[in-house]
Amino acid sequence: MGMDVGVQVMTEVDRVNDFRDDSIKEQWLDKLWQHLFDGDAGGLMSPGQIRREHRNRERVRQLEMASILEVEQELNGIHRGQKSLDEHGNLIDTPNIETIATHQIIENTAVDQSLDIGTDGPAAMLRSVVKEVSVRDLERSLNLRKIAILAESEILGSVVRPISNQPVNAEWMIRWRESAETVFNPELQLFWARVLTSEVASPGSYSLSLQALLLQISAEDLGVIRVGSQYAFDDFIYDATGGYFNTGVHQGFLDVMEDLGLLNADSSSRNIGSNSPNAFSVVLCCHSKGLRIDHADRNKQLVLPVFKLSRVGRQLLQLCDADADVAYLFDLAKRIQQQGFKVALGDLLVKGDTRHFVEKMVL
Repeated sequence: MGMDVGVQVMTEVDRVNDFRDDSIKEQWLDKLWQHLFDGDAGGLMSPGQIRREHRNRERVRQLEMASILEVEQELNGIHRGQKSLDEHGNLIDTPNIETIATHQIIENTAVDQSLDIGTDGPAAMLRSVVKEVSVRDLERSLNLRKIAILAESEILGSVVRPISNQPVNAEWMIRWRESAETVFNPELQLFWARVLTSEVASPGSYSLSLQALLLQISAEDLGVIRVGSQYAFDDFIYDATGGYFNTGVHQGFLDVMEDLGLLNADSSSRNIGSNSPNAFSVVLCCHSKGLRIDHADRNKQLVLPVFKLSRVGRQLLQLCDADADVAYLFDLAKRIQQQGFKVALGDLLVKGDTRHFVEKMVL
């Protein structure tokens, strides 16, 4: 019986590569957990324990996330006045208002209304503060665990990359923890998870300035940034004003990104040289797409109008999972062809830290 042409048989080399990739990701996860919880699983089952006990990782995390959400609902009851913490730190139902004895000032207005004010004030106030701090600390701890689960999912779904043995800078990690714990928006939590996974793999990838920026970003800002990221190359956005960019549609994301310090909205020129020693050849990368630009003259210069991305802008846009806008790439290709270059559109395949251009069509 013949073999279907479209079926690929897994070879021993494939199995070895898969095992190696899984091993690298487990190393990545172990390093992440160590930095987050310093050897203590923090109420979550650690990746190492899941492996040793042959647990179903997905099922474990589903149960843990369900527990986190349940506790969050209980804490919401405190904010609504339906729950409270007793002196032992246990969550209890708040008594019905009708069952609570009224204060003697209310019961007997004839009594001097200042006699008992403050007699138990310091102790009562301290108990109140302890309860408030306990609730806030618990909310932050739950946030940290949710982000840990998100970070694990990001690692498992990512392309394998080299994992440095160098630890994450202690100050960076402290700042990350203190900041990430205060983030409650799920979309923003995902960004904090991505920052951490990349920093754990390669310490020094993301600056403290990026953390400060992430704390300023609202959910609305994030939506605008995602739109802008469709047009981002490694360190610039091609200025398609007068072409693909429509002032009414695209000016908004440029304004927001400028306000956040992600780019300089004043257009400037970028001279792009060749990466080849014999002829002009360079690939402009935009997420998973690329434009390969060729010319016989090695010394020919490609000049493009661009908006320059700041360092923190480049770091932030790397976190976005947006796809390149192909119509925008076509507009850029036309601009490049007008300068006498040949242009091909293709996909970018990532292997480790290297991107490989796979040609799809000549434009």
